[in-house]
Amino acid sequence: MNAPTVARDELVDFARLARWMDLSGLGHGPIENVEWIGGGTQNLIVRYERNARAFVLRRPPLQSLSDGSKAMLRESRILRALAGTPVPHPPLILECADREVLGEAFYLMEPVVGFNATRGLPDSYLAHETQRSMAFAVVDAIAKLSRVDYIARGLEGFGKLDNYLERQTTRW
Repeated sequence: MNAPTVARDELVDFARLARWMDLSGLGHGPIENVEWIGGGTQNLIVRYERNARAFVLRRPPLQSLSDGSKAMLRESRILRALAGTPVPHPPLILECADREVLGEAFYLMEPVVGFNATRGLPDSYLAHETQRSMAFAVVDAIAKLSRVDYIARGLEGFGKLDNYLERQTTRW
């Protein structure tokens, strides 16, 4: 069964978002240059500007199979823990656990320059050497991530470490 079609304006109440941003010290004035970023399958992503500053908002879909708010707060916890590490990631601006604001928890992060690889590679990335350097960049990022002390970064108890591979195999 397909989820009902919903207008994008119903997905994010920008007037309520602006009021929350006002109260959170994130500028004043209208939200402008709204751009829906597609390609994701789990969450809604929208880029916009306010007071000449760019923001990216992530929130769960309207109909989620699991607790989308919990997932958003887990993601923001990871971004907060990665702050100040060499691991490439979008910096967290602020999260909102209050479901009254937009119907679900959400967070704001800094935008990053890039593209959605699930929609194809831009022509400038088709060269063998460019793809090779991207592959090495992924390996470098994983190596940097492996050196992060997750306990010192406040992620103790974040997930189940025991039998991780066995649990993944059953999901595959």
